Amino acid sequence: MLHLKRTVSASLILILILAALAACSSNSDNNEGTTPSASPTGTVNESTNNEEAAAPSDTRIVQTDKGDITVPANPQRIVSAYYHGTLLALGLQPVGANKEWWMGSPFLVEQEKTIEDIGAPTSLEKVTTLEPDLILINDFDVEIYDQLAKIAPTVHVPYTAYKNPKEEVKLFGELLGKQEEAAKWLSTYEQTAEAGREKIKAAVAPGETAVLVNVREKKLSILGDNYGRGGYAIYDALQLKAPTIVQEEVIDSGLQIKEISLEALPQYADADHIFICFNAGTAQEDIDNILNNPVWQNLPAVKNGNLHILDYDTYLHYDPISIVGQIDLIADILIK
Repeated sequence: MLHLKRTVSASLILILILAALAACSSNSDNNEGTTPSASPTGTVNESTNNEEAAAPSDTRIVQTDKGDITVPANPQRIVSAYYHGTLLALGLQPVGANKEWWMGSPFLVEQEKTIEDIGAPTSLEKVTTLEPDLILINDFDVEIYDQLAKIAPTVHVPYTAYKNPKEEVKLFGELLGKQEEAAKWLSTYEQTAEAGREKIKAAVAPGETAVLVNVREKKLSILGDNYGRGGYAIYDALQLKAPTIVQEEVIDSGLQIKEISLEALPQYADADHIFICFNAGTAQEDIDNILNNPVWQNLPAVKNGNLHILDYDTYLHYDPISIVGQIDLIADILIK
């Protein structure tokens, strides 16, 4: 299963989600307490009885593309069909997630041990047995949103709600009241990225270019900075540059993946460094057909010994914790 990311510009959905993150709704045993609710602009409207102080807030109202959703202010049993890695980065331990497609990062082995598999596609029965108080989904499960919403408050966070891992962490930090944890991860990321750049500066000159190639069975593709396979660590953290054609056609275009022929590779892979990742299931014959082809062997990076093969299981995953782990590994690759 491809572990894809996208860089579509933030849509109205992002505006709606972020605008309403501070909006809260208080549960009270009587009708005389404070009852705040989110207005269409995301502000909080309150009506307070002057004789009684506002009750402690234990819920909040989030505006989403599915309407206003009342969610726990401090959820304890989260089922996260996709975003479990982001939750772990914020110090939250989900009770359920999708094992087949999204779990299995070597950087999350211990954290994932207690997470139940909800199946692929998502099993409504399994989700129900986990008794969640909050369900988080992305676009893969939007078709069963109504069924999930009957189990527990369900928030659909589409791919278009954020452009990169930093925005994703900030968004979920606000959504779940984990702003401090989000800031901590962002600080860790920047410190790790700076250390990585310092590590490679003697081996990699400023402005050196890199291209990220992915092979899935017989398909050859160029990846951008937001499609996993170490792309964010390569381009954002370590700040290698993409060749102009890759920057324009793959990254700036928002495509993030562009399938090409082997014959077109010299046009896209005219770079100082080539990183290549072979998807699980790619036959050795198909791997050899690429690596032994004269077109491949005549690429500048290959001829100069700057070909770097990335392990699929290590670099597939694109959660915040895995990305931080990948930075140091790729830095080590570059200085060998």
